[in-house]
Amino acid sequence: MNEELKKEEVFSIQKFVSRDFVNNDYSSLVPNNDFERLEEFRKYLTEKMRDMLDKNYNLLINTLYRIDISEKKLAGLFSSKNKESIPEKLADLIIERQIEKINFRKRYREGNL
Repeated sequence: MNEELKKEEVFSIQKFVSRDFVNNDYSSLVPNNDFERLEEFRKYLTEKMRDMLDKNYNLLINTLYRIDISEKKLAGLFSSKNKESIPEKLADLIIERQIEKINFRKRYREGNL
């Protein structure tokens, strides 16, 4: 993970994640908590992934699909022998995907596609 992100970039990632993680009543499962460092947000998201894996697996899978996490990456992750690392790796995949989306939108606005 890139720990060198600016505070504004970390806030932007949180905003995108918060928007994508909605419950059936459209309330966010990941509130926008204004973490200043990516590692703080990553720890929070890892715990949220652990909780969803245990208590709301179907919603987690639907959310990962909505975020557009690679099915190939997810299949590899869920078939791995080390099940304890799944929440942490899910958090990394989510953050990685959101950074890709942010960068794509930025390039689009700048006309650099």
